[in-house]
Amino acid sequence: RRKIMKIKEYTTELDGDKKNILREVGHYVIVKEKYNSPQKFADFAREKLHLDMRAEEYVYILGLTSKNHVLGVFEISHGSIDRSVCGVREIFVRLLLSGAAQFVMIHNHPSGDDSPSGMDCQATQRLIEAGKLMGIPMVDSIIIGDVGHFSIREEGMAKFED
Repeated sequence: RRKIMKIKEYTTELDGDKKNILREVGHYVIVKEKYNSPQKFADFAREKLHLDMRAEEYVYILGLTSKNHVLGVFEISHGSIDRSVCGVREIFVRLLLSGAAQFVMIHNHPSGDDSPSGMDCQATQRLIEAGKLMGIPMVDSIIIGDVGHFSIREEGMAKFED
C-alpha cells in the first residue's frame, strides 16, 4: 500500500517582533517516496509546479530531510523571461526555519532550452559553498526546459560534495 503525504509550500513573513516565520501558502499531495534522482525532482517540478509551462523564470528550493523526503517548497524568485535573482541569505533563512538537512534548487528556462547559463553555474557554486558553511548541503540544481531537464550535478558543471 502506498503512503500519501502532503508537502507544504511556504512563504516567509515577519511576526509582530519583526522575526522571520514560515506561513503555509499551499500544499501538494504526493506519494511518500525518497527524492533521490534528478528525474524525480524534474517530475515534481512539471507535475506540481508546472515549470515547463511558465512564461517567466521561477526559482524554487525544495528543503529535504536527511533521508531525501521533501519537507517544504519555497518560491525564491520570479523573474523575467531570461533571469531572476536568488539571494543566498533568503534561501538559507527558509531552509533553517523549515529544519531542512539538505536542499535542491529547481528553476525553469521559459525559452525551453534546459542548458545552463554561466550565471546558473555561478549561482549553483555559490550555494554549494554556502551550504558547506551552513551545514545544509545542496544536492543538485535542476533546470526545467520544454521537454527535458538538466542536472548541474550529473553533468559536472559545479563542484558538489559527495
